[in-house]
Amino acid sequence: MWLAVLALIPAAASAGAQLGAASAAWAPNDIRVAQSEPGRPGSASARFEVAANGDARIAVELRDAGTHTTGTILLIAGRWMLTRGFTAKAGKELEALDVAALNSQLVIVLLTAVLPGGRPAPGPAQQVRFAEKVNPIRIATASTSAEYHAPWTVTGSVTVPEVDAPASYQLSFTYSQEGVARTLDFAGSVADAKSPVDLPDSMKVEGWKIRRLSTMPQSSAGGTQSGDGAHPALPKVATLGELRARE
Repeated sequence: MWLAVLALIPAAASAGAQLGAASAAWAPNDIRVAQSEPGRPGSASARFEVAANGDARIAVELRDAGTHTTGTILLIAGRWMLTRGFTAKAGKELEALDVAALNSQLVIVLLTAVLPGGRPAPGPAQQVRFAEKVNPIRIATASTSAEYHAPWTVTGSVTVPEVDAPASYQLSFTYSQEGVARTLDFAGSVADAKSPVDLPDSMKVEGWKIRRLSTMPQSSAGGTQSGDGAHPALPKVATLGELRARE
């Protein structure tokens, strides 16, 4: 399912030859991420759910410098982005999608680093740690990219309370930014759910803002770069089924 998410964004992530975001050991279809930075106000929370057909629903909440942005995003058929609930200035929808996608990808890379074999056995929290001296982490969406330079470390804990329960995590990630150590904290859960989200053909699109997704990623090796990865489109459709049929 994580491959489906990557194809929808589209995106890629790596931390050298050792790590891959598409690791079979960590391929959840229901990802919750809350990201914050010690000593700085603001946070970014998202839930990324992938349907059996590869479509996705992302609920996003961003807080920064007195602003509060919330909304829901649907990714449909790899071509369409539907948004609802965003009241901030234009462009916040794409920014929210990028934040959710980058944070979700980064968490999967970090979990793959600390537990390459996948989820721990059910029971008490497992303390984890991984350090990388050479290879950076590079991740991207269709409209932005990010690079987290080495040396970087990740510490924290991962807990599976019982069989088939989501794996909850608390991770502290420290990397080098222009020679200065920077730390990001992540908390949330990942799960391989049977039916995390259902987006049937019969679902009405009234009230949703529709955009066509770009399929050409723009990347930057030096940091994060935003681009116009989604372009306005106003197809005359009433349901998701009709939208899926559009090229």
